[in-house]
Amino acid sequence: MVSGLPGRGVRGGAIGGGGEGSWWLRALAALVARLPWRALRVPGALLGWLAGSVLRIRRRHVEHAMRAAGLAAPPREARAMYAALGRSAFEFLWLSRRGAEALEHVVVEPASEAVWQAILAEGQGIVLAASHTGNWDLAAVAAARDVELLVVTKHLSAPSLDRFWQGTRARLGVRLSGARGAMAVARSVLGRGGAVAMMTDQVPGSPRHAVGIEFLGRRCLADRAPAALAASTGAPLVVVAARADGRGEHVVHVLAVIRPPPRPHRVDAGIDRGVDRGIDRGGRVAPGVARDPPVDGSRRAWIAEATAASGRALDAFVRAHPSQWLWMHRRWKGAGVDPRGPAATLGRRWHLSRFPPRSKTPSSLPDAASKAG
Repeated sequence: MVSGLPGRGVRGGAIGGGGEGSWWLRALAALVARLPWRALRVPGALLGWLAGSVLRIRRRHVEHAMRAAGLAAPPREARAMYAALGRSAFEFLWLSRRGAEALEHVVVEPASEAVWQAILAEGQGIVLAASHTGNWDLAAVAAARDVELLVVTKHLSAPSLDRFWQGTRARLGVRLSGARGAMAVARSVLGRGGAVAMMTDQVPGSPRHAVGIEFLGRRCLADRAPAALAASTGAPLVVVAARADGRGEHVVHVLAVIRPPPRPHRVDAGIDRGVDRGIDRGGRVAPGVARDPPVDGSRRAWIAEATAASGRALDAFVRAHPSQWLWMHRRWKGAGVDPRGPAATLGRRWHLSRFPPRSKTPSSLPDAASKAG
């Protein structure tokens, strides 16, 4: 994933650097950057112990979710998750000062490397179904060295931390966009053969944008936006995840490549009816971009199944590497889902019949942090 390309810089994203946070964050980053990369595991483990075992930030929720998923030793896996999260925090501080040097510690799993390069060569754009696995920010910066990358993100509740986080990613070549207006910007990036990363492991902002799936032993709602974007543009939906190995190196996996069905014939851009306004490369409004035809039943069914398949792929990865996913997020809340059991008690608008059954066929190919993308 990390090529010899120079950093691509910021391409007019909706979210900018803004000074990159308070002086104390920059000072802390400067101190951390003096440490060797592999030494970061020590302060990371200490921070994880403080957050998970002393302050016990969402510790009960984490262990409950792990038990519901059927993990054998939730207390042990929870300790490992907090340690991994602490290490990722120190790695991000190191990354903010040392930049490209950190990318020497990111590799793509060998089988996934061939798949990734083949998809890049197609030049049709890539919709990345991303997740809070491993050091997801480091993986994003690495991907931005291979391809123009737009990440649809949220803001942290602490303004100073948010400026530091967003500014560092933007400076290192990741283009950022908030949810508002993201689809228009995403279509523009995909049209140039770029990649758009959208988090799929969080509760959607609205049930109207959700598909019911089963994830880690319980029913929940999953955001249909990544699959809908793939279906409307023809770009493949690529499910990716990252993990840290025992040596502190980071490994990126392509979990599945899900191809959308052929798109219906688009309306003539010269006809006023059905013409929408798009975004050009400079971020300006460009007239005369044809709107996609209405979503028919077959496309709607593909979006639902692709969203469920993405969830199944991530489910299998998290079960194989439980300490590498951010269990702190309240993944099963909302839409009336009962967090106490595997069955869902849904409100009027959502009934169990809305959840597609678990498919038996594999897909085509092999706090603030918990709310951010």
